Amino acid sequence: MKFEELRAKEIRAVVRYKTETRSWVAKGRADHIVGIQLRGRAEHTFNFGNFEISEDCVYFLNRRDDYKTEVSEPCEAFSIHFTTYEDIETPSFCVPSSNPSAIVSILQKAEAAKNSGDTLSLRSLLYRLAAEIGYARDKIFSPRDMRMEKAKEYIDSHFKEYACLERAVEESGIGARRFSELFKESFNITPSKYITSQKIEYAKSLLTTGHFAIAEVSEMCSFSDIYYFSKVFKKETGITPSEYRKTKR
Repeated sequence: MKFEELRAKEIRAVVRYKTETRSWVAKGRADHIVGIQLRGRAEHTFNFGNFEISEDCVYFLNRRDDYKTEVSEPCEAFSIHFTTYEDIETPSFCVPSSNPSAIVSILQKAEAAKNSGDTLSLRSLLYRLAAEIGYARDKIFSPRDMRMEKAKEYIDSHFKEYACLERAVEESGIGARRFSELFKESFNITPSKYITSQKIEYAKSLLTTGHFAIAEVSEMCSFSDIYYFSKVFKKETGITPSEYRKTKR
């Protein structure tokens, strides 16, 4: 059974857990654990690798996975402990949550259901929590669209050209609007902003050499004119190109 298919046998506890302990070993556990780290951070070492659970990270700890924990600062976590009829094949994992308040809300409702003996609601809330955590994991580890990988490679090689974006869109065979949506989904930045960031980084390297006038740098980075270049540079870095050059002397 995979994590996303889990069916609980018994929900043993809903736990708010605080620790000052510096290290411990979790071995031969009966329960699986799903939850969120509310504060602090701790390094978990398994036989297949390790990961750090830090604030707003959600996690699944498979009962079959023994691990050692090293706490780097006081921790607080909120979790559900449960058993299943079948073993879960998915190994333990930890990923950041983009919506920790939703995770905490589910856990608060689960805590209330556990305290009132409402087993039906508690089971439903566990499945909701597992779905949210599974979604966060899939969002992090799902493969990117190969068309966007190729588009990014093209941009990395041609960002200095005026028609870079238009040609990248053309190469992809996708409409401009959909291209922008897919690029942002893949890299968490719009293609136009990505091109701008590449230009600014290149401009920084040119300014640092001291061999080129600012107007030349503007042209080499394919900005329409020096005034627009200076405006964009300051927006991205907080200082003008001439001020940046002075800081690097």
